[in-house]
Amino acid sequence: MALSRVVYQVARTGQCCCVSHIHTTPSSPGQWDDIVGKLKRTTDRYTRTAKQSWNNERVKFERIKRERTGYSPQRSTALGFLDRFPTISEFNGYFDRGLWWLPTGGDLMRRAPENVKPYLQLSRVDKPIGSWLLFLPGAWGITMASSHFSIPHIPLLAAFGVGAIMMRGAGCTVNDIWDIDIDKRVARTRDRPLASNTLSKQDAINWLIIQLACSSLILFSLNKPTIAVGIASLGLVAIYPKMKLLTDYPQVVLGFTFNMGAIMGYSAYTGNILAVTPLALYSAGICWTMVYDTVYAHQDKLDDRKVGVRSTALRFGNQTKPILSRFVNGFGWSLFIAGVAAGMGPTYYLATFMSSCMLMRGLQLVDLDRPHSCWEFFIMNKNIGMLIWLGAIIGNFL
Repeated sequence: MALSRVVYQVARTGQCCCVSHIHTTPSSPGQWDDIVGKLKRTTDRYTRTAKQSWNNERVKFERIKRERTGYSPQRSTALGFLDRFPTISEFNGYFDRGLWWLPTGGDLMRRAPENVKPYLQLSRVDKPIGSWLLFLPGAWGITMASSHFSIPHIPLLAAFGVGAIMMRGAGCTVNDIWDIDIDKRVARTRDRPLASNTLSKQDAINWLIIQLACSSLILFSLNKPTIAVGIASLGLVAIYPKMKLLTDYPQVVLGFTFNMGAIMGYSAYTGNILAVTPLALYSAGICWTMVYDTVYAHQDKLDDRKVGVRSTALRFGNQTKPILSRFVNGFGWSLFIAGVAAGMGPTYYLATFMSSCMLMRGLQLVDLDRPHSCWEFFIMNKNIGMLIWLGAIIGNFL
């Protein structure tokens, strides 16, 4: 055997430390072969032991990883193509470079007068991601309601854009009024204007009235079915902050609230609130909100547990990723049904597929124990919504 000859030659030259314990020098090739055989058996035994230890550690690692992240080798193999998609940071970077001309929250805050900045902070103008997530379902609805071979209705999109900013600001103001005592005890929220006493509660109420008045002007300029849906959504806006203390599923209530725009956008153009397309878009939006807001809630889970705030992040725990993967499936299928009902072109379905895959990719990569990672995933959802909207706009011409 080649191994025997190699060891024999090495041992004869005195370069093998494995035979240093031999007190007498072997005098024949047969004795050397015995030594080589013993060395080989010893090596094989240690090799088997090392392999067994490695397998035990690998099984242990896979079990811990599966418990913490929902990962499994079978699932990874089945969805291995997701590795071809960009990381969360890369995906966000593509859109940041493409949308460089849009003003950011930081730009608006720098240009605002000092006495106005606390009110803008109360409305989260410095973090416009929430306004985007409120606006985009409405933009989908308006675009998919538009006639084929035409661009979306620009005045409606403008009205919904301003309305999203106003209503998101009103919702955040209501939330901070309800949660002022809780916000003082949570690290991420204790610098908010009410929690830090920069503004009084009466200041916040006055600002809330102004925002609701502006929202009402926009709402009452629309048709009657859309007005009815908008008024109905105000009840959800009012009760959502308290849901965090009453149920483990406040994200469900947020989903019902945040995605009313899908129905309102479609009905504002067509007058129909019960068509398949807006209802399917509404369903997709609820599934989408469950995904991004559950990951968002993981940022505060340690403080939430201390102060008694409830969320799906705490409810799902280590099973968050596999559960949210099912909501991603619901998101994708609902968008598909909406597209079929609206007669959308192929780019819409391509955007839907890519968005669903990117959400799955994000769930694979996000570290739910690192707030910054959760925030990156949350920000990514603006770009997910923009991708679907772009696919719908182009799909209207194909």
